[in-house]
Amino acid sequence: MTFQITAPAAYVPQTAIAFAGADGAALVSRSTPLPTSEPSYHGAAAITPDVEFAPARAIAVVAIGSGDVAFRFADASTIVVPVSAGLTILPFAATQVLASGTTAAASFHALA
Repeated sequence: MTFQITAPAAYVPQTAIAFAGADGAALVSRSTPLPTSEPSYHGAAAITPDVEFAPARAIAVVAIGSGDVAFRFADASTIVVPVSAGLTILPFAATQVLASGTTAAASFHALA
């Protein structure tokens, strides 16, 4: 059994997931559990340290060597994260990469 869902739906059964496919909404059950995978990123924008940007779904850090990367969020809180050489994808909705506190030689990209 499928339920056709149109946006905006006045009522969505709790057993249906809120996106429609070719055959309507998929029911959630033991044989068809709620999907847990994230959709692929559809865009990337270069980030310049100390320049604010719109929060994205994630941030890609491509580091030449090990070091730290400092981030600022919309509420002005900050975090410093250690990274290793190579690609690191962080699920952060940061608004800035801070030059102060960042010691990793790296390039940064906001992933949408």
